[in-house]
Amino acid sequence: MKHQFLPISAIVLATACGSPAPEPAPVPSPAPRDTVSAAPAPRPDVVAPANAKLKLSVAPPAAAFPVASLTFDTLVPNKKSMDVKYTFTVKGFDLKAQTPDAATRGCANSKDGQHIHFILNNQPYKAEYTAEFTEKADPGRNIALCFLSRSYHESLKNNASVVVKEFTMPGTGKDSAAIDLTKDPTLFYSRPKGDYKKLDGDKVLLDFYLLNTNLEKAGYSIRATIDGEVWLLNKWEAYFIEGLELGKHTVRLELVDKAGKLVPGPFNDSGVREFNYLGS
Repeated sequence: MKHQFLPISAIVLATACGSPAPEPAPVPSPAPRDTVSAAPAPRPDVVAPANAKLKLSVAPPAAAFPVASLTFDTLVPNKKSMDVKYTFTVKGFDLKAQTPDAATRGCANSKDGQHIHFILNNQPYKAEYTAEFTEKADPGRNIALCFLSRSYHESLKNNASVVVKEFTMPGTGKDSAAIDLTKDPTLFYSRPKGDYKKLDGDKVLLDFYLLNTNLEKAGYSIRATIDGEVWLLNKWEAYFIEGLELGKHTVRLELVDKAGKLVPGPFNDSGVREFNYLGS
């Protein structure tokens, strides 16, 4: 049988007249990038040190006083005796009354009831049970912080319940001129202070007052060093210390930034404070 061979020109023509070769599939465009950054994880309220012997936690919500207010009336300095007379108006809050949840709070409570915490130049506070009182002042510039306090010494943390005043007395005192009370983030130490009896409760209140910051917005923290243990507190709340042995204890509070550096200000490092936890 004979085989027939097509001329090369016929093969080329047949190929040209056939179906065209398929075009390559288009390369898919890259998916658009998400321009909305993921929300950062919320900071824990408390960051504990490794192998902590103590327990430090946010205190449960305390009795609320939504309409309480402390209003400044007069400040009368006696520059000869270095005394200052303060007068306030208190509304929506009864001085000398027992706070309704005092019996179940589990911490030390004042038998004299609710009061005003008076802090002069970030020194240890004095409890004032009337809206008019007189206290000694320091030479030079003075900064007085006054806020309403529950009978168990926990502050009311709202703008209506606090007054801060500055004034000058004769002489030269410690330099606090670097503070601008209208805008500078400022820490005032409040508790612990003094003596605590175990029979009054196994919890010791840690409390402080802040001006011009609430910690969270700026990413600030309170570095609390308790008996050498370093804790970070990320919320402006009251806290309870538990697990203390009987005896003398130390606390130091510092207002620090995201990098752990002290925020500038004359009161933002409380220095070491001492208190006693007693058996009776």
